[in-house]
Amino acid sequence: MAGQYRLPEEMRAELAKPLGKLFEPSEISGPSFPAIVKEASLVVTVGDRVTETFGKMGRIPDVQIVDSMENRKPRLPPDVSFVTNYVVENPPATITESAVGAIRSAFEGPRPARVLVIGEEDLLAIPAVVLAPESTSVFYGQPGQGIVLVTADAAAKARSASVLRRMGLPKTL
Repeated sequence: MAGQYRLPEEMRAELAKPLGKLFEPSEISGPSFPAIVKEASLVVTVGDRVTETFGKMGRIPDVQIVDSMENRKPRLPPDVSFVTNYVVENPPATITESAVGAIRSAFEGPRPARVLVIGEEDLLAIPAVVLAPESTSVFYGQPGQGIVLVTADAAAKARSASVLRRMGLPKTL
């Protein structure tokens, strides 16, 4: 199918490692993580549990990317408010052009925005980092380990763009 970019097998181990600062569950419930969340000017969450955690902390993500799944099992979408909803298909281990377009629209349009993925949102933190305004805080779930924070600075954007190019996505998003 055109507009789909599949994660090559040889990149899976690399992307299984946190792409930023990992906060373990004990840190998430401690004082430092909520302080980081509160200080963040623009927040993106990728994952239903992460989005739900932010909602319970009283911080509505500016952009939330969810798929109504947790550990590959269906669940209710997070009960976190949004004003704009983009629904896209994105198969597992894939990044689609339509998902990238929805993330771009979520940054450009009214916020808070939700990108509801039919399929899997696991890899969508990567284009979110590339497309996010400078210094955006992108949080995603690291299964069984906690929440990862990637600050969308020049280095993180370059690293994420490199991953996208290696997956075959166009050089410019």
